[in-house]
Amino acid sequence: MKRNAIFYVVFAALLSLPLSFAGAEISLDAQKSVDDFMTLRMKIAGLSPDKALEQVAGFEKNLAIDSTFSQEEDRLVLVNFIVMEKYNFLRKQKGTKDQLKKLLKELKERNEAWFKNNPDKKAGKWLLATSADVTSCYMSYSLSEVIKSGMSLRDKYKSAVNLAPDFSYGWNNLGQWYYWAPGINGGSDKKAGEAFEEAVKCAKTKAEKFFACVFYSQFLFEEKDFKKSASMLDEAESQDPKNPYIAFMRKIHADGDSFFDWNKKNSQMDNDKKK
Repeated sequence: MKRNAIFYVVFAALLSLPLSFAGAEISLDAQKSVDDFMTLRMKIAGLSPDKALEQVAGFEKNLAIDSTFSQEEDRLVLVNFIVMEKYNFLRKQKGTKDQLKKLLKELKERNEAWFKNNPDKKAGKWLLATSADVTSCYMSYSLSEVIKSGMSLRDKYKSAVNLAPDFSYGWNNLGQWYYWAPGINGGSDKKAGEAFEEAVKCAKTKAEKFFACVFYSQFLFEEKDFKKSASMLDEAESQDPKNPYIAFMRKIHADGDSFFDWNKKNSQMDNDKKK
């Protein structure tokens, strides 16, 4: 298995951090907000950055995280989601690199502080997964973070799905880790495919099914199983009919690329300036 884009060498680190397999869940109110935000993510996936960011800002304002949630783990999970969604769209705009690097670094450190300050408290699945996501995003701006933390991402995702074997979001991101990681560091197309498929099977909400099917379809496209890839996109579209994101996926497929390929080609990462 070979992945050529340096952007995705973020998973090629040399160290791993063992994690406990027991954790507390976020509150029911926080879980509802996560589900609501996942639905928003699905709805805005195909919008322009300006329009999408406007909706994210509106959600954040209405949620009023600091005053609504008393538990730091609840707040942190929701902030992780919101900042990562901002990242997804801001990185498509010019001149945002420094802003994003600072934003992600500060949030990464806030997540690290939670784990450091709560050594006896077991993190739940959402904090394990989203804290790994934040670090992964930050790695696109920091080669030193790749070396420091790359393997720990896999361990967090594995811990999350061990805590909750029906955790679609965790399986989806574990699949991406296996897909992009070099084989020498544990990457595996076989394990990636199994994880993506499990994400589809475990999806409980329309948004979870939407994203799980989208990512599995891209993996299948890379594996040249074009018929099943198209079927997965059809299944994703059935969760939110006429979503423009699916039309975009079909367009890049028609051009011969998967979304993974397209993302590599359009990454903002400046490899010469990584520190």
